[in-house]
Amino acid sequence: MAMLVLFGTFLLTMICGLPVALTMGASAALYIICFTDTSPLVIMQQTVSGVNNYVLLAAPFFIMAGALMEGGGISKRLVRFCMSMVGHFTGGLAMVVVVGCAFFAAMSGSAIATTAAIGSIMIPEMYNRGYDKDFACALTATSGIFGPLIPPSIVMVLYAVNANQSVGTMLIAGAMPGFVMVLCTGLLAVWMCRKKGWKGTGHFDLKEAWVSFKDAIWAILSPLIILGGIYSGVFTATEAAAVACFYSMIVGLFIYKELNFKSLILALGKAMKGTGNVMIIVASSCAFSFVLSREHVATKAATAMLAMSDSKVVFIICVLIIMLITGCFVDASPAVMVLAPILAPIAEQHGVYLVHLGAIMVTATSIGMVTPPLGLNMYMAAQIGGRPIHKVIPATIPFIIVTTIGLIVVAFVPQISLFLPSLMAK
Repeated sequence: MAMLVLFGTFLLTMICGLPVALTMGASAALYIICFTDTSPLVIMQQTVSGVNNYVLLAAPFFIMAGALMEGGGISKRLVRFCMSMVGHFTGGLAMVVVVGCAFFAAMSGSAIATTAAIGSIMIPEMYNRGYDKDFACALTATSGIFGPLIPPSIVMVLYAVNANQSVGTMLIAGAMPGFVMVLCTGLLAVWMCRKKGWKGTGHFDLKEAWVSFKDAIWAILSPLIILGGIYSGVFTATEAAAVACFYSMIVGLFIYKELNFKSLILALGKAMKGTGNVMIIVASSCAFSFVLSREHVATKAATAMLAMSDSKVVFIICVLIIMLITGCFVDASPAVMVLAPILAPIAEQHGVYLVHLGAIMVTATSIGMVTPPLGLNMYMAAQIGGRPIHKVIPATIPFIIVTTIGLIVVAFVPQISLFLPSLMAK
């Protein structure tokens, strides 16, 4: 009965359109009041203790770095460089979107930020070059899902905290699954462009490529510094986030000189808003996880799944189905934070590495960024492109199919997510 009320309240409030942080907090509070003799103040205690974690410092720093990069002119320099390299190919602009989003994801760690930064430049450009408008929006929305995968990833940080894994290991583990998503999306985009006859612009110009590379070198160095520092052990993931933030500010202020007092204040405001959203969700999920732990949900779920089958393959299939469905209704961050404490013990009993489980969960929920009814990336791209959402959804379906195939590959080939972390351990 208690669990029925808990999850019933959660689903009902979600259907009513309440913010996910409020749904988790309200569900946990109702459970405490109705089914325990514990003071409701325990909810406040759990929310405060949940965000009192040193590791979580990485999230606001990465959010801040992404805001500074967007305001400092980094995104447009990345786009120019990508245009000079692949813009002359058939489907060149589509390739620029995919590659540009991959580069920006490696600096921002956010799906929405990636979609907004690259989409604001590339969607109007694709319109001008005769690309189908719904295709342009769908491609940009899908390419934005690289943000939660390619390090630095805010969602990977949150999974590491909730599954008791190394943040650095989880960040590195997302690199290869991110590459798989980039490859799947890029190949489909090029094939569709060839089929539609959307040709490239101009021809390859070595001089322009060199000039654009020199202009974008400071932007390209950012992910190399972050990943190189973590991989080499020079600094921790949390320190890497601070370095990324400082580096982005220096580049924007003194090298590209596009950050001024006004744009800096706007970037700070955007970062504070993003950090507030993430931390409120983290705090609420901790209260929700407390209730799940009190009711031994993880143990009961593990027992039920083991009774159903002790097969690793069956377990992974169940995780895929659960995460894909959850991703349609819940944002990646709360989905991972709520389900990680439940699925992690079950994964260990089935012999699944928790690093691999994290890669599966984050990859699956990232696809949810382009699946209705949530589909935040889809709404963002449609808004930028000025298209009605019901026109963009059909155009997104081929990309959902191909990224789901990529997810299956990531799920059943563990070395894709485990290879780079294994090198770190040596």
